[in-house]
Amino acid sequence: MRSLTPILLFTFAFAYAHSQVMQNTNYEREMAHAQSLLAGTTATDIPHHVHYDLKLYDREGHESTATYDIYRDPIMYERVEVKADNYQLTRISNVRDHIQWLHYTGEMPLKIVDFDEVMDLPTAAVDRFKSEPGSIDAMHPEQLEGAPVLCANDNDGTAICFNPMIRMFAYAQLFNRTIMYDQWLPIGSHTVPGAIRIYEDKKLIVEATGTVEAVKTFPENFLKIPDTPSQPTQQSQYKIIKSKKMDLSQPIYGNVQIAISVDEKGHVTKESIIDSDDKHLEGTIRKYARNLVFEPQMKDGQPSPFEVVLYLEYYPS
Repeated sequence: MRSLTPILLFTFAFAYAHSQVMQNTNYEREMAHAQSLLAGTTATDIPHHVHYDLKLYDREGHESTATYDIYRDPIMYERVEVKADNYQLTRISNVRDHIQWLHYTGEMPLKIVDFDEVMDLPTAAVDRFKSEPGSIDAMHPEQLEGAPVLCANDNDGTAICFNPMIRMFAYAQLFNRTIMYDQWLPIGSHTVPGAIRIYEDKKLIVEATGTVEAVKTFPENFLKIPDTPSQPTQQSQYKIIKSKKMDLSQPIYGNVQIAISVDEKGHVTKESIIDSDDKHLEGTIRKYARNLVFEPQMKDGQPSPFEVVLYLEYYPS
């Protein structure tokens, strides 16, 4: 049985006046605090279920829908279920022992990849800041749609902003990519974003609306990793053994989904774009894909041609 948690805007009992909050200019401290409040990050969190309804927009602007569900027993397990047209995914993780089990059908839509990267926090921006700690300016106040935010910037295209009143993520900028978080929802002493929007050059590419509920008891074996083998991803199944450096000179951030045909020697014979976050990246990604060399695949003891779908991130250096 599940007990529903009221869906309210997440308001913390912090005794910070607006001016006092604005005085905190330490990005690392603010980030650590925000991460400590995310649902599923500590064993003191309560079991819960997060559901997102997604609207996805491909490179031509065509809309599709999907659902994204996360079931968490923070002490031990997490289960993710994604449904989008012919694509279905179940991913079960043993968070204590770092074991993951996958089962999926179809090809993951690119915009699901985009959402997965920002569902809890703007992962790419956070990782970029980790790699360049000396270049992060002291945080400073700005305005976002008339509301105050506190922002850290690397002066090279990436920024992360916090809502200073609740001390959670409000906004992230990765060159032309904008990620907006809103309507933080409480679950126990933690929280999840109730609304996430991703823009590419001000064009909406993902819109997520979420709910969260506490779970008293999950069905038996629902979170247990099955005895059957985990399904390998294409990226893990087909190993790249040689590549040329990608041209990262364009001031654009985005992901590209590309289908590649490979001959029996591991050389690329054909590539075609399935979807991209920004069409300006497609030429660069095609050129990079043509120069890939894969480990040859064996079938009945003989090298055999194959096809693979890759998801490539473009983040200017």
